[in-house]
Amino acid sequence: MKAIATCIKNLEFVTQKEIKEILKLNSNIIYPGRVEFEVKEEDLAKLIYYSRSTFKAYSLIDLIEFNSKEEILEKIKKLNFSYLKDTFVVRCERSGNHNFSSLNIEKEAGAIILNKTNLKVDLENATTTIIIDIINNMCFIGIDFTGIKLSKRDYRIKLLSNSINPCLAYSLLRIADYSHSDSLLDPFCKSGEILIEAAQYALKIPNCLRLEEKLLYKKLINIKFKDTTINKKLKLNAIDNFQNSLVCAEINYKIGLIKDQINFSKLEIEWLDTKFEKESIDKIVTFPPYPTISLPLKKLEKIYKELFYQLEFILNKNGKIVILTPIPEILEKFSLSHKLKKEEEIKIDYNNQPFSILKFKK
Repeated sequence: MKAIATCIKNLEFVTQKEIKEILKLNSNIIYPGRVEFEVKEEDLAKLIYYSRSTFKAYSLIDLIEFNSKEEILEKIKKLNFSYLKDTFVVRCERSGNHNFSSLNIEKEAGAIILNKTNLKVDLENATTTIIIDIINNMCFIGIDFTGIKLSKRDYRIKLLSNSINPCLAYSLLRIADYSHSDSLLDPFCKSGEILIEAAQYALKIPNCLRLEEKLLYKKLINIKFKDTTINKKLKLNAIDNFQNSLVCAEINYKIGLIKDQINFSKLEIEWLDTKFEKESIDKIVTFPPYPTISLPLKKLEKIYKELFYQLEFILNKNGKIVILTPIPEILEKFSLSHKLKKEEEIKIDYNNQPFSILKFKK
């Protein structure tokens, strides 16, 4: 069957890499933020259980490019739902500007399927969830195998206003080519997502290890995955200047099944060279502060200047730096002063504004 994995637009290649690693399958980008692949039910469940970059995954029934709500409903009228058993519910997820709501689609599509099948609708605990995934003028219709949002990690108990989305944090690590043998530093760790994702990925801890009973595939197929967790000592370093950030990060870390793996330190950026030896860090992945009303660019430029001075000193000669920022031109300016070359730039939309992922090397 065909399936769709939803992910961050312009970072589809990370999800494709996971599909290849977890399922040994090829895939293609069918639409920005949507990756299509041929798969068995059991393997779709496996991807959901292990994937760290995917928001949701579902089996694809059909898709349509539409101009009106009526065109979507007409398509649903033509589909065969005879394979549905027991109870069902329709859920619509929608992004873009439309003259209808998700609730409109759920009610009207649900009524069509009800008339075609005579099955019961169960809004709370349906056996099958029909997903109508609308993005701009594309509509994907499928059977949801996920249910919950996979980006909502179970370890995220303490969050900050500037906490990073875990799927994005994981993607930054893959862009940096992080592996379990690397020494990794996040000098602005905030609530800890980048390093916790690194630890869980390196130790092969499934993303849904403690969430499996909430996943919708459990209602459709009888399958249980074995624990693949390995035991390795990692070299992970969390630095932040704010004590509150470190408190949040340490609380999340304790819940993340990664005991004794991350070293936490409260430290100003200018003291990094006293904490780490020259060329001792393999990968630096971070989401530094950016200009706000309370934090003007002029003040931040001093931080950026010091940051790149320190990173040049501690980064291994073959190391990589990956930074998420909405002001790439400013960071690139300071990198050029410290023998750090921009290797790659990926533009994404994050928190409803344009961001760039910058990758540097010596």
